[in-house]
Amino acid sequence: MTMQNEKTDYLSEWPAHYYEIEDINERERILKLAIEQKLDPAGDEKRLLVLKKRFGEKQAEKRADHFLHAWMMIQATGAGGVSFFQKKRQKKELCRYFSQLGIQMEKTKNVEKEPDREDACGYVLEEEWKNFAYTYLASCTGSRAYCSTLFGIVPIKDAAVAEKIAKDIDLVTKDYPAAFGLEEAVRPFRSIMVDSFCQYVPNGEAVWKSMHG
Repeated sequence: MTMQNEKTDYLSEWPAHYYEIEDINERERILKLAIEQKLDPAGDEKRLLVLKKRFGEKQAEKRADHFLHAWMMIQATGAGGVSFFQKKRQKKELCRYFSQLGIQMEKTKNVEKEPDREDACGYVLEEEWKNFAYTYLASCTGSRAYCSTLFGIVPIKDAAVAEKIAKDIDLVTKDYPAAFGLEEAVRPFRSIMVDSFCQYVPNGEAVWKSMHG
């Protein structure tokens, strides 16, 4: 991603530079300008819907990433395993978190008020997933807490960090959903996370293949 500055014309060759706008308030402002100018009428309304789903309706100095929140909650609950006595509740929670990611589950469409509009987002939502994947992986590989053990004192080797990330992707997008029969619904999102891992993590493709045969 490029550094933002006042001279950058983000509307040029729209929407090629859309995800270069790192400040979410500014991204929304530029997106609304694109909508006013009708640069991509079919896509921009969907981009605005997806942006608000991911970062909320209200502007703030730092807007929370609801995709990241959903991911972390799935990761945390998935690491705890499935309880026989709480399986129904856990499945309901998992469906809610996946809905936050824009993943629509069969028989769970009443979770969101406007699932049909979200279903129609198609490639726009997939582009948002790709941006999330890039952002998430960048934070993992650049995070001292994620890349270390013993309370952040002893660094983990690069290969071990990559394996840890890969295991987290498996947990969130395959293993935990599979416990509730939801792995197929999550497959498109998983595919993007895996492809991004192989592309952005150093030696990611080799690590993934070694772990998955």
